[in-house]
Amino acid sequence: MTGSPELPDDAAADGGAGAAVPVRGARRAGSAPADVAGISSEAAAGVAGAARTAAGLARACHPGPAAAVTTLVTVLVAVAGWGPAGTALTALAVLTGQLSVGWCNDAVDAARDAAAGRTSKPIVAGLVSARTVRVAAFAALAACVPLSLACGVVAGATHVVAVAAAWVYNLWLKGTAASWAPYAAGFGAVPVFVAAGTPRHGLPVSPPAWWAVLAAALLGCAAHLANVLPDIETDVATGVRGWPQRLGPARVRVLLPLPVLAASALLVVAPPGPAGPVRWFALAGVAACAAAGLLLARRVPVAPFAAAIGAAGIDVLLLAATPGVVTGG
Repeated sequence: MTGSPELPDDAAADGGAGAAVPVRGARRAGSAPADVAGISSEAAAGVAGAARTAAGLARACHPGPAAAVTTLVTVLVAVAGWGPAGTALTALAVLTGQLSVGWCNDAVDAARDAAAGRTSKPIVAGLVSARTVRVAAFAALAACVPLSLACGVVAGATHVVAVAAAWVYNLWLKGTAASWAPYAAGFGAVPVFVAAGTPRHGLPVSPPAWWAVLAAALLGCAAHLANVLPDIETDVATGVRGWPQRLGPARVRVLLPLPVLAASALLVVAPPGPAGPVRWFALAGVAACAAAGLLLARRVPVAPFAAAIGAAGIDVLLLAATPGVVTGG
């Protein structure tokens, strides 16, 4: 016997096909909250994923060194008279350069960090992928170049060379005895950058004083030692054989204060004229930072780096306050 398809039980109970319409409509209406809930959960998951990626990128950029270098250079150009626009432009150029360097470092080291079980690293922890960090590094580098050149051709080219040196460190020199060279070049470029971009009011651009460049390069070597010190043993286990790793942690702790003190001594005695009590007081402050970093190194792994940053801050103030930094002398 043929006929119409059987109605659902609940529709048949109401007496026919016509009764099925509101019931079916009610079912579709009833499914809407589930659809909305599904969309909401997907949106929430997307937001959570984006937040996780952002947090991973923030940690992968090496925020401490990036903030320290950006702040120190920005303060230096502000005191040198670059003006609000030039100072803000410098901050953006240096920040994007530092972001590119930090992200490049973590992307290059991803496999090594995973092998060493460094779960403090955001890529290893699964917060962000190595590919995302790599893309971010190139994006920051692409932004850094025009921002740097907007500070002036010579100043911009100097900064781009310094950033390029840091990339060379990440990609090649990190595991060699010359691992100190990119740090020395990058820090030594700071007085050149400041001198080249400082408004001259019609006067020709003069190179910075030799002692300022040498002092900055010595601070770069100290920063390298302090930055690597906490990870020396892990680095050696994963095959990294840079300058600090070849020295070993005990020797690095002893050596670290020397370039800091040498740089500060240069800034005190090398400028023309008598040093004066302010410079000697600054040197004493640097010596105190170096001693604190040396004494606390074993118990607080980040102490040497923090001490180096503190000493560098004092030296930046000396650089800014001393005649002959942005002009030869």
